[in-house]
Amino acid sequence: MKALLSIIIPMYNSERYIVRCIESLRRLKIRKEVIVVDDGSSDGSYDIARKFASNGEIKLFHQENKGVSEARNLGLDRCSGDVVVFVDSDDFIIGEGFLSMYNNFTLSKAEMVMGGVRIKFADQHIEVRMAYGEMAGRLWKGDDCFAKLMHTNTFTPLVFCYMFKKSFLDRVKLRFQHRMSEDDLWTSIAMCEAQNVLVTDDLHYVYCKNSDSITSTNVSTIFRADNHLAVANDLYDYLRNHTLSENAEVWLCCKILYIASIAVKIYIESDYYTFSLSIDMFQDLFRRVLQSSNEYAKKVGLMFGKRLLDTIKSMK
Repeated sequence: MKALLSIIIPMYNSERYIVRCIESLRRLKIRKEVIVVDDGSSDGSYDIARKFASNGEIKLFHQENKGVSEARNLGLDRCSGDVVVFVDSDDFIIGEGFLSMYNNFTLSKAEMVMGGVRIKFADQHIEVRMAYGEMAGRLWKGDDCFAKLMHTNTFTPLVFCYMFKKSFLDRVKLRFQHRMSEDDLWTSIAMCEAQNVLVTDDLHYVYCKNSDSITSTNVSTIFRADNHLAVANDLYDYLRNHTLSENAEVWLCCKILYIASIAVKIYIESDYYTFSLSIDMFQDLFRRVLQSSNEYAKKVGLMFGKRLLDTIKSMK
C-alpha cells in the first residue's frame, strides 16, 4: 500500500484564507489525511472548516487559544500518516511541485526533504527561497546539509519548506515550542538530527505574508524578543548536549548569535532593560567560533557577535 501523507494545518482567524488553503490540497491525487486544528479562532474560520469536516474531507479539532506550536503538536498527536507536512492556514501549495517533492521523498531513504517556497508579500512582491542549486537531487547527511545551506545562505527556517518521515519525528521526539520563532528551533534541530536529507528544487509552496498575520503584527515587540531569546537558549542547550560536525557546530553558533542579536536589538529599541543574558553562554559561543577552522563561518559568527555586543553597549 502506498504511503499515507498527513497534512497538518494550524488555524487561527483565517476565514479569508482557509478555503483557498484546503482547496489547494483537495486536488492532490495521493493518499492523504488533512488535519485542521482550530486554535481558538474568534471569527468564522471554525464554521467554514466544519463544512469540509462534515463530508469527511478533513479531520477537524479545536483547542483554546494556545498558539501555533500547540496546535501543530495536537495535529502530530492525532495524525496517522507515514509522512508529515505542515501547511499554514493562510497559505497554499503548488500542486505539481508538491507532488514531485513528495514522490521523490517517498522513493528515497531520506528522513526529511527540502523543497522551494515562493514568498508573497502584502505589497505583492515575490521572493523564492530554495537550496543552493548544486545541492539539489542529492541525499545529504543531516548536519552536513545544515552546514552547507548555512554556508550558501540558503537554509530556510520555515517548517513548511520540508516534509518529514513520521518515524523520524517519533525517533527524535521533536515537538514544537514557543509561540513565535518556533520554526527556527524545529528546522535547525530536525536537520541536524536527520541521518539523511533529500534536497530538491521543487517549488511546492506559497507563503503569504499578510499584513494581519501574527508575525507581521509582532515584528518588534517584547513578545517577539522574548521568544527569540528563548529559541537562542534552546538551540544552545541542543548544541551543548549533541555532537555535530565541526562545520555544523560553528554555523549553529552563528545562528544562535544572530537570533540573540535580534532579540537584544528589539529590547534596547523598546527601552526594555530587564531581560537576562547568560555570559557563560556567549563566552562559549565566541570560543567555539574562534576555534573553528572554517574561516568564512568564523567571520560570520564574529560579525553577529560584534552586532550583539555593539547593541548592548548602546544601552542608555
